[in-house]
Amino acid sequence: MSAGWLAVDAFRRRPLPEGFSRRVFRLGPGLELALEPGHMPDAVVVVEQGELELECRAGTCRRFGRGSMIPIARLPVSCVRSVGPGELTLVAVSRATDEFPRELGSHVDD
Repeated sequence: MSAGWLAVDAFRRRPLPEGFSRRVFRLGPGLELALEPGHMPDAVVVVEQGELELECRAGTCRRFGRGSMIPIARLPVSCVRSVGPGELTLVAVSRATDEFPRELGSHVDD
């Protein structure tokens, strides 16, 4: 099993650790989802099925296949698009809140 599939399995695992939330997006071939800044704060996305094209606000595009893991919150993405022949399924995991509980190992640098 590849590292990409291990990531998909981890993202699909139920339940997620406290402080995280999961969203699943499905787009048919040729469909796109416009993203406003802050739409997916702190999200890491795994391509579970299909082929993903990310379009940055500057207009450049990059494609990702099944098993790819993308820290989408760190990128200036304006649109996600399904470019393969089949349905695109994305699993996004992000922090559920702005604060992690201290018992999860979170800390604030003083």
